[in-house]
Order: sequence, then structure tokens, then C-alpha cells
Amino acid sequence: MPLLNSFIHGEALTEFLIEGHNPHARVKLATADVDALRQHMQTGETLHAYVSGRVVMSGRGVWALTERHLLLRNTSQEGVIRLDVGQIERFEAVRGRYGHTVRVFAQGRGHSMYGVDAELAQTMQRALVALGVASSFEDKPARGTFRNSTPSCPPS
Repeated sequence: MPLLNSFIHGEALTEFLIEGHNPHARVKLATADVDALRQHMQTGETLHAYVSGRVVMSGRGVWALTERHLLLRNTSQEGVIRLDVGQIERFEAVRGRYGHTVRVFAQGRGHSMYGVDAELAQTMQRALVALGVASSFEDKPARGTFRNSTPSCPPS
């Protein structure tokens, strides 16, 4: 029922696709997400950072970082991938057309999510750096976007 989805979620889709902002990227974690992530955490682990966004061709996703693991949840597949922090080769957050895109590379595989809130992505990047993971954060505007600047006029 894609037609009904556009009526039900029309305002959010417009904000996401035209304005380049995911209105659901900066929200509290849903109870279902917390329960699914908690099952993959060990006793005593604390949450350092999380991001939520959209997994390409899949749906909503949530990544949560503890001092020992990065947990990747894909809500449409109803599964959680648990990566040891020591196995993470690299993390990057890059500003894109629909918010920030985050990518993590571990065990020869890459995982990515787009439509992520910039502040949450930067918090995740800083937490990973503190744990010794090579990380980068870029907040330059995406190519092809209009800049909010007025053209300069030559002096008269």
C-alpha cells in the first residue's frame, strides 16, 4: 500500500526527501529497539552512543555503542549484529543529501545507514575514537545542494 503510506507519512517523507532531514533520526529509542539491543548486551555494559536512520533497501535501523560492542539493529529483519569494538577497522560519518550517512567496516564487511542526525553521528564518532577506533566525521554540504549565501557584488 505505497499510496496510503504517502498519505499517512506524507509530511515526514516530504521533510526527508526534499529538505534533506530525517525527522525520526533524533528520537528516544523505541521500547522494541531497547529490548532487542538489551538481549545482545552483557551484564554491566553501558550505552555510550546511538544513532538511528534508514538502512538502504531495508528500512529503519539503530546502531548502539557500548564499551565492548557495536550493536547493529535492522528493524525489518528483526535481527541484531554484534561487533566487538576491537574488530572495527574504521567508522565514518559523512553529510549527505538526506542527513548524515554512517559507515562501519569490520571483519571485511561494510555496514551503512543514512538519514542519521548529525549530532548523534558526531557523538558516536567521538565515542569510537575514545575506544581507539579509526573514525572520521565530515559535515561539509553534499555536492549539488544549494548554499545559503548571497552572491557577492563587485564594489562600485
